Amino acid sequence: MTYLSENLKIFQRTREGKCVHILALGSSSTEHFMVGTHWFDLVEIGFMHTFRHWTEDRKSVYTTQLCLNAGTSNHTTGELLARFQRDVAPFQPDLAILTCGFNDANPNRNVSLEEFRENLELLRAKVEELEGELLFQTPCAPDAELLQQTHPEWNAAIPSYMQLMREVAGAYLHDNFSRWERLRIQAPELYRLLMRDSMHVNPEGSAVMGLDLARQLGLSIPTENSQWLRAPLFAQKCLDLLSRC
Repeated sequence: MTYLSENLKIFQRTREGKCVHILALGSSSTEHFMVGTHWFDLVEIGFMHTFRHWTEDRKSVYTTQLCLNAGTSNHTTGELLARFQRDVAPFQPDLAILTCGFNDANPNRNVSLEEFRENLELLRAKVEELEGELLFQTPCAPDAELLQQTHPEWNAAIPSYMQLMREVAGAYLHDNFSRWERLRIQAPELYRLLMRDSMHVNPEGSAVMGLDLARQLGLSIPTENSQWLRAPLFAQKCLDLLSRC
């Protein structure tokens, strides 16, 4: 497995014991609007468990990361740019995790593929101006059969926006969409157990996202948490098996 940590400078900083800021930026796939485990929770726990330093006398710890969730439901990349100075710049993230694209793909929002590309590249440039790095993350694949019934044009547009995001991201990509699309097609019953509605994962699905991203970042999740993550861990193993088919 090729770990995203091989391309990200933030890990050198954490290994040196420097405190880093990690920010989750996006829309409803990022905003913590449900109870239960959120994918960004597991990224935070992974950083904490992997890089936390104890003092020699074991009486205190030094935590190397501070995390902020800056997700707002229904936002397009244009709206993320509009609030960048308020929600991102003051935090000066060493790493920003951008999860977006579905709202831009909505024909009613009038965001062309060209504008979407420009916005993605501008978001990356603005993060880099803060001396940070931007990691692109596609949302999980929507339930295409259900979405087709209510929003056929939106359903048809989403894959093109996801492909463009892959192209802009290059090596700085965590691609949930492709992984979940395989699950949706080959095991729809399991897929729907992880979905809240046609466009959003439920808490168990969000935890699967977090487990996947933490693993891709080379982060360890403490085994004592396994009893609360049984369903997400099982679903992750099923996704792994499907990826080998």
